[in-house]
Amino acid sequence: MFLTLCATSTPLLAQSNDQKTPPPTTLQPAQSAAAPRPDSAQQMQLDLDQMESLVNNMAAQVSFIRDTNMSILLNTNVRLWMVLIRDLRLQLQEQQKRAPQK
Repeated sequence: MFLTLCATSTPLLAQSNDQKTPPPTTLQPAQSAAAPRPDSAQQMQLDLDQMESLVNNMAAQVSFIRDTNMSILLNTNVRLWMVLIRDLRLQLQEQQKRAPQK
């Protein structure tokens, strides 16, 4: 049985290799090594802004969901993420207030 599978799949592999396809490109890192990285507070602020944007998009899309259970679940998730984002922003503000006092 194994030989049958190998024999039948070999022509398919040969056909796919005959086509001229460009070699896959490697992914480049989002930031180059020379680019300055934001400090942790700035990075957290950027991440929270992006998270808030995604949550707002999710909240806007909930009205298009016809399934009541799914709508309830998504609304609950939106509220959960909003609470988390708010608390993380408050923690970040507290850290920034304490940082200059050191």
